[in-house]
Amino acid sequence: MRNTDWVGNLISIVIFTVLALASFGLSEYLVRGRLGDTAAVASGPNAIVEGPKIIRTDVHGKPQHLLTAREITFDERRDRSELNQPILLSLTAEKPRTIVRADQAVATDHQNRIDLFGEVVFARDAFGNQPPARITTSRATLWIEEERADTDAPVFVQRGLSTLQGIGMRFDQKTQRIDIISESRMVVPKDSKK
Repeated sequence: MRNTDWVGNLISIVIFTVLALASFGLSEYLVRGRLGDTAAVASGPNAIVEGPKIIRTDVHGKPQHLLTAREITFDERRDRSELNQPILLSLTAEKPRTIVRADQAVATDHQNRIDLFGEVVFARDAFGNQPPARITTSRATLWIEEERADTDAPVFVQRGLSTLQGIGMRFDQKTQRIDIISESRMVVPKDSKK
């Protein structure tokens, strides 16, 4: 009987030693590979989405905007989303359709502020007696909840046959007003009424 007790104790010690060595080896592997480092896990984006279509609604559930992009990289910890070739389409029935395009964009402030870069184009459909408008610039900031956009960069505005250019712009989607901040120059053809 004593021989079997000795063998059972030896088997228990060997199993315990193997488990201890396996645990130590796994711990070293994780530390050296930074797989167990919480800082390494906590950095970087939460998600990268290719070809997304996102509809933003108002408090009543009515669609307000459709956002598409080639790719969106979300980083929730930094409250930042990077958009590659974004297109924002207004869906409000009471206002003229407006499409905003850019090469790149960064959304912050809980997706309320969107900074646009590269070739930035605002295209607004005609409404009432107003002709369609097209605004081009190199950078702009959209304020989604306030329904406005602004820039301090050079802008070029085409409304029907008239053109307007200058430095800086404010565009209010609620009132449909476009203001050029400085150095504005307008060209109105003789045949045009506005």
